Amino acid sequence: MATDPKRIELRLDADPSFAAAAGGAVRYLAEAAGMPEELCREFQEATVRACLEAFESHSVHAHVVELYRFDDRLEVVVDSNAGSAAIRLARPVGSRD
Repeated sequence: MATDPKRIELRLDADPSFAAAAGGAVRYLAEAAGMPEELCREFQEATVRACLEAFESHSVHAHVVELYRFDDRLEVVVDSNAGSAAIRLARPVGSRD
């Protein structure tokens, strides 16, 4: 039976240190979900890159980063309020039997 995802919303100024903070949050969620160390680090780095790309390409001052924890995956949506320009990342997580 599928359950509703757990959602965290971050509102960030276009500052590289905030991109790193979003990456840290994703790393924590990935580790807590039981993802292997290498995948946790890769997902963290991909999130930081996505945030920096959004900061550079969108002229808004505040950016929205949404983190979702589903039963089978983690998702990150950077600038979800940008419609089709939003950056979406997803990684599967192992089952917890």
